[in-house]
Amino acid sequence: MLELPYRWDARWVWLGDTGHRPGLLRGAVDPEVRDRYVLLRRGFDLSAVPGEAVLRAVANSRLVAWVNGREVARGPVRADARSTRCELASVVGHLRPGRNVIAVLARYYGVPTPWWLPTPVTLGLGGGAVAVELRFPDGSAIGTDARWRALPGSAWTPARRAADDGSGFLPEIVDARELPADWTEVEFDDRDWPRAEPIDPVNDGYLGVREPPGDPYGPLPPRPVPQLAGEARGPVRATLIPAASDRGADAAGLADCARRPAGDGGADDDRCVAGDHDVAADDPIAQVLADQGAAALSRRVEVPAGGAVEIAAGGHHLVALDFGRTVAGTVRLEVEAAAGARVDWALGEEVDDGLLRPGFAHTGLRYTARGGADRHESFDPVGGRYAVASVRADGPVRLRAEVHERLFPRAPAGPPFRCSDPLLDEIFAIGLRTVALCSQDAYIDCPTREARAWTGDFVVHQSVHLATSTDWSLARWHPVLADAPRADGMLPMAVCADLGGGPLEGSYIPDWALHWIRAVRNLMAYAGDRELVTSLLPSCERVLRWFEPYRGVDGLLAEVPGWVLIDWSAVPVAGTSAALNALWARGLRDFEEMAEWLGDAGRVAWAEDRRRGVATGFEEFWDPRRGLYRDHRVDGVVRPAASRHANAAAICAGIVPAGRQAGLAETLADRGRLAHSAPAFERLTGGEMAAGVSYVTHGNPPPDWDVESRILEAQPFFRYVVHDALAEAGRADLIADACRDWGAFVSAGETSWPETWTGGSHCHGWSSTPTRDLIVYTLGVRPAEPGFARARVAPALGDLEWAEGTAPTPHGPLWVRAEAGRLAFDSPIPVVAEWAGEVRELGPGRHVLT
Repeated sequence: MLELPYRWDARWVWLGDTGHRPGLLRGAVDPEVRDRYVLLRRGFDLSAVPGEAVLRAVANSRLVAWVNGREVARGPVRADARSTRCELASVVGHLRPGRNVIAVLARYYGVPTPWWLPTPVTLGLGGGAVAVELRFPDGSAIGTDARWRALPGSAWTPARRAADDGSGFLPEIVDARELPADWTEVEFDDRDWPRAEPIDPVNDGYLGVREPPGDPYGPLPPRPVPQLAGEARGPVRATLIPAASDRGADAAGLADCARRPAGDGGADDDRCVAGDHDVAADDPIAQVLADQGAAALSRRVEVPAGGAVEIAAGGHHLVALDFGRTVAGTVRLEVEAAAGARVDWALGEEVDDGLLRPGFAHTGLRYTARGGADRHESFDPVGGRYAVASVRADGPVRLRAEVHERLFPRAPAGPPFRCSDPLLDEIFAIGLRTVALCSQDAYIDCPTREARAWTGDFVVHQSVHLATSTDWSLARWHPVLADAPRADGMLPMAVCADLGGGPLEGSYIPDWALHWIRAVRNLMAYAGDRELVTSLLPSCERVLRWFEPYRGVDGLLAEVPGWVLIDWSAVPVAGTSAALNALWARGLRDFEEMAEWLGDAGRVAWAEDRRRGVATGFEEFWDPRRGLYRDHRVDGVVRPAASRHANAAAICAGIVPAGRQAGLAETLADRGRLAHSAPAFERLTGGEMAAGVSYVTHGNPPPDWDVESRILEAQPFFRYVVHDALAEAGRADLIADACRDWGAFVSAGETSWPETWTGGSHCHGWSSTPTRDLIVYTLGVRPAEPGFARARVAPALGDLEWAEGTAPTPHGPLWVRAEAGRLAFDSPIPVVAEWAGEVRELGPGRHVLT
């Protein structure tokens, strides 16, 4: 790719109100200017196609770019506004001699979303803005300026901010009658479009530079991960349902109503009624849910799902679609209907009697047809398994819908894991699919409900990628993205997000920052990137030191503020929490290892001292009668409740005496002693929002299980720590069987992993631990030295007859097959092999041990 100069040959541009309000000494943004779009085009002629051509583009907030009608970039990736990343794409393959065109659609949110926060404001920038340039080998460039044609995105109605349910998606509302057809194509005539309006990016200390980069967006380095890609997924089942009534609301009237601001009032307000339900004029999800209540279910008929759904007569109908499994990406609609026909679309995770359950429908799209045959692709990616389209038209409609998946392109290392147990093969594959769905421009918790990049969740996603994929760019990027500490050193609970992600946000999860430290340590172990780990180590230290004021004379943390979550299970954390102290000690241990690798003896000594303090104080939690650690101390008294969480984290922290580890491993693996309890989560996801929030803010109710004989089970997320503890205690042979717990999800028909054992989102990447473990522990492939200078191959089959698979290393794939009495592997690097009670150091190549 061309070497590009630091300074762009482009201006920041927009058309119409950017929302920016300049002042004498500072700028501001108008909160009423939100969810605005602008269309941009620039035609140019080429006598011949050059050897290379590179497009770079950036927007506040997001854009899509096309060259000659072919999409070439979609972004930017989520990032702190002061370190915005630009889109960078080689486009020479899309150019042709003669006339060419660059087309850009930019969207300015103006309000926080799950993946974007309003930017700092300078005297000139902070509202809607976009900059694009196409650069050629001779140094010439075509950059945004007043010569570009522009059109305000009046086809889109600004969406209402999402409901107060934690989802946060902005619905898309578009009237194609105001959107020119084929406007991204070369042949489109844009001569009547107005000119783009350059923005003066003036700032304090202004030096007269008007071209990017500059404040408040930073130096604009290229995106750190590939463009998202994937297959087009169509429904596997479709059902057509007539509406029972529509109160006489015609399509055109409803479309006009939908374009008015909510609460506008007036004589036409009754047009915004479907059946007997008042529906927000700017909420397609609410419209669909209300229309479901007016559906004539007795008259529904199943129709072919492979092509378009034909609605022969006009009126109001519902089209219910089942994609067969969770999908995540942009929605593509093809609509053949008269102008003004309207499709309200909602996507969700659960259905009742074939229609969407309200608590599981979080994303929506409203599309008003321009007439004839037209198509539309949603701007932002969404996720779900089931969709319902509510269609209103004066005549026949032909509707086709699919989801173009936009996921991080996982690069397999080689043949996937397989073994003698088909259930574990299926569990491995579902975990791969779940992580894929939750790997976009960051590791997100779920694509279906919120798509936030939570600071703790992603350690499991990252571990799966490191164990199964040759492309580790997202595994590197997310820890950098999450390195956004507050002034006191604590990390936000979700980065670049409307929930717990603002720089002054009071909501935070202290233990999530400790999982982030584990992710940084993973980068040391797998990638061996000294520069990257060195850059992140100071933030690791600041996180660990953040806990120091809450450390008592006994070396333990007590009364730590914030949302001490641990996981959704009801782990007691009041007073002095064993689980939190163990996680802090594990973070200290991870920090020790990284500092020692980097030769920083001072940091090693500090962390060792603090960890010794935890180890000494932790003895108070030990219950010799039961042979385990209890969960917490309140008012000087250690309470009897115990959890897998505290005991597993203590082993991983290296604070459990060696003589106790075998017994603790047996306890952790004993399913017969487990108690399941997650009252806060069960209420949050069961419709009792107030009760669930109360448990989160005031603590879970007292344990309702026998605390003297049982131990609290970990939810799927924290099982990664439990399984690490089994391996550390020398019982990796128990892990394959532990992974069979996910078989309950398989039996329930899940095609991606749910958030918890009992509910929540049906696609949560943090539940995918078995996919990591079947490579790392069952096949036994992991780094023996940072950066895989040497590999460790130590299969632990447990009750399996055989297992085989391929793991990635920076030096090439490492293949392993283990079976009774025989271990074969082919490695590009030296290997420390542990097999049949022996440890052997072997060179690269193929080896067979018996």
